[in-house]
Amino acid sequence: MLSRGATINPRPVLKSAVLATRPLSTAPINSESTAHGCPHLQNAKRPEKIDTNDCPRLHEVPTLPFVGSMISSYSGSPTFKLTTQYENNNILRKRFGNFMTLGFPGFGTGLHGTLYNIFDPNEMMKVVRSEGDRPSGVVEKLWHWKRALKESGSAIVSKKDVVGEDGEKYDYGLFDKGDEWKRQRTFLQTGMLDPRAARMFIPGIVDAAEQASKVAPYHANDVNEYLNYAAFDMFCSFMFGAQMKTSSTIVSTDPDERAKYSENERFVTNAINIFHQTNLMNLSPVEIIIGGYFPFIKTSMYRKLMEHWKTVREIGLKKIYDFIERYDRNELNEMERASYLAGAIERQRKTKEVTQDEMAELCLTSLFVGVDTTSSVTAWNLMHLAMNSEVQEKLYAELNAATKTDNGRIKLDADVLSKKVSPYLHMCIRESHRATPAFPALMWKGNSKTDVNIHNVTVPKGSMFQLGHISYDSEYVDDPKAFRPERWTKEAVASRKDTKSEVLDHPFLRDPFSQGARRCPGSRVAINEIFAMTAQLVLDWKISVPENIKSLDDVKYDASPIKPIFSTLTFEAR
Repeated sequence: MLSRGATINPRPVLKSAVLATRPLSTAPINSESTAHGCPHLQNAKRPEKIDTNDCPRLHEVPTLPFVGSMISSYSGSPTFKLTTQYENNNILRKRFGNFMTLGFPGFGTGLHGTLYNIFDPNEMMKVVRSEGDRPSGVVEKLWHWKRALKESGSAIVSKKDVVGEDGEKYDYGLFDKGDEWKRQRTFLQTGMLDPRAARMFIPGIVDAAEQASKVAPYHANDVNEYLNYAAFDMFCSFMFGAQMKTSSTIVSTDPDERAKYSENERFVTNAINIFHQTNLMNLSPVEIIIGGYFPFIKTSMYRKLMEHWKTVREIGLKKIYDFIERYDRNELNEMERASYLAGAIERQRKTKEVTQDEMAELCLTSLFVGVDTTSSVTAWNLMHLAMNSEVQEKLYAELNAATKTDNGRIKLDADVLSKKVSPYLHMCIRESHRATPAFPALMWKGNSKTDVNIHNVTVPKGSMFQLGHISYDSEYVDDPKAFRPERWTKEAVASRKDTKSEVLDHPFLRDPFSQGARRCPGSRVAINEIFAMTAQLVLDWKISVPENIKSLDDVKYDASPIKPIFSTLTFEAR
């Protein structure tokens, strides 16, 4: 993305004494340094091989204005496609080393979209520590969403008293950085990020997962769509304290019931279409240029996005304001009174931290972004379990033993979903994230407070960084495409200590929800949803893939968040 009104600087000034300047090659740059890397990425059992000064050198992948490194014939980087994201990540690291700058307009900075790629989470910790309390993150790079927010009159957006250095006249609150971001973010995350608060909502999430699981076979031909509806249902149980049962109603043979709940179907469909249009626009240099420099032009792609945006906003805000009116009339039932939205209404009126309209827009944002990431992570979990029947049966045995009650009913609860009671469930989900993460990078961060030293290079304040995946690279993982939850037993983790593979156990590699001050505010709720839906499906069904799916190489994928492209699954009742 191109910053509106930004001063054009095609190359950030670096204070390092040594930069990689060798010509472009398909061979690894600085191969000796890449092989050893920093101490964090070495075999520490052979200390004679360690040279703490032997860190990866910075390689600047060739870029062009407006398109960055996206023209592969010029830059030497692989052509970025949504269908090859995992492969591209490994190719980049092997071709250019463990430290590089890429040009990725829309995510990086300046005319070339400069983005620093690093693969060592310990180096990324330096960036996180340099965030300050007004951090910069990838959300503020969503120029299309910010434009849609402003044009739809969102209460999140306000006019700045003083125009900033970037020439921007508007503050986009949650989608920006600074005081407004801090105020809105603090309000939104209260009741979401606290572990005790998140645990309170598990019963409703479990009920939604149970309802969705009952109709799984009816969705066997479109599992991703099914999981989108299930994610919406689970998040609504958290947000409204209500069971929407969308996964059931959309396959109902009763036309009246289908019509009654049609707005839920429309909400989910249009929310997914927003993500689809965003992906298309992020890969189009023309869209990026127009969005950054000619915002008065509305392309056909942007108009499609706005159509979906308006529908999501209309339906979502109607639900929220109807809930507020029922709150004022004291018509909420016990579950609704215990919901996140009821608590948010009470906090808003007590503290005045945000206006009621801001609160409504913040809740709407959470509602529609909560659909896609949760469903994509769950989809990969389901795919891996369906492909690995022995793993699936081992997980079933663990869950079945934990959920049996005196009357024989199988029922999940917060204890069953805990790591203490169901460790193998946690191992399965951790292994799925290792092998097939939801995003092509672990996180994107800006060092918005200070310069930061990365691999002996001082990178100036205001730069953007991407932490790349190494968890499915054979350099760090034995047989990386094999699904082995046992990699995460205490014994396996201990065996990696003081080896190159120890980096796999770094906290930054645990889940797809980022870290630091801009960690996804709904991450704890989302994780509980993933646990609940995965566990419920395994308890209810033996799930299998067609015979032609033999390995992970046979599974195609697409989109961002990354989703497996399912063929028909088989659900056999247990």
